[in-house]
Amino acid sequence: MFVVTGASGHTGSVVARTLLQQGQRVRVILRDEAKAGPWRQWGAEVVLADLRDVSTLAMAMVGARGAYLMVPPPVPSSTGVMEACWTVVDAMGRAVEESGLPHFVLLSSVGAQHAEGTGVVKTLHLAERELGSRGTPMTILRSAYFMENWGEGLRAVVASGVMPDFIGPADRRIHLVATRDVGEIAARLLREPTLGRRVVELTGPVEYSPIEVADTLARLLARPIRVQEHTPAAEVPMLMGMGFSAEVANLLAELDDAIHHGRLTFEHPIHVVRGWTTLDEVLGGLLRSLGALPHMGEGTTASP
Repeated sequence: MFVVTGASGHTGSVVARTLLQQGQRVRVILRDEAKAGPWRQWGAEVVLADLRDVSTLAMAMVGARGAYLMVPPPVPSSTGVMEACWTVVDAMGRAVEESGLPHFVLLSSVGAQHAEGTGVVKTLHLAERELGSRGTPMTILRSAYFMENWGEGLRAVVASGVMPDFIGPADRRIHLVATRDVGEIAARLLREPTLGRRVVELTGPVEYSPIEVADTLARLLARPIRVQEHTPAAEVPMLMGMGFSAEVANLLAELDDAIHHGRLTFEHPIHVVRGWTTLDEVLGGLLRSLGALPHMGEGTTASP
């Protein structure tokens, strides 16, 4: 049995489905009963729990071979982000100890080795530190920037032909990875446990610049997409105008500033693992989900 948190999200859903397809028993932890039906149909056991509920988390982990743990990103309007993160991480750590879980994989981020200057990635530095102090064998999976993050606001990009960029310069390539690759590699690492503390840093098959992201969208849509560069500082009022709290807006701007200045880097660059899913595949799927491209089999010549 493997336990998977975040099964309704991008990476957790891939972890759970991959393990099920491999014939493994899977127990997914969800907060919402409305999302449980498909998982039961696919053969997973469902536990409804808040990630701050130590006793329920511990019971879900009893007898498991391993668990995939992820700290939920902050809600846009939230405040007290670090305090809320510590509450979840502490509950996870206590549940791991009480259950006797033999190993877990923690989803983290490139740059989480740094305590400051990385925006929301600071929550993952806290998670690595606190969960690592419990003594249970752990694999830290530090992911590069998700390709899917370029899908935020994609409908507006399609409508306007303009793609905002806060991490420039627009021609500098950065590390990106598809969440599908993150989930599949996490599932593999769960089945290959370590005896101590292992760090796996993950990126995609190649690096991409914001201009190349825009060019990929333009090619898929068969019309121009222009990059509009902004400074990370300009992001704060824009996000607050969209309903983000000042705290979350500043954390996201600090993250983009860290990418902008090259601070979000791998700790062990010569040992980085590369995924296989391309930006064409990810953006093509996002555009199809918006109805901006025909679905496969409907005569499209765009990349999948």
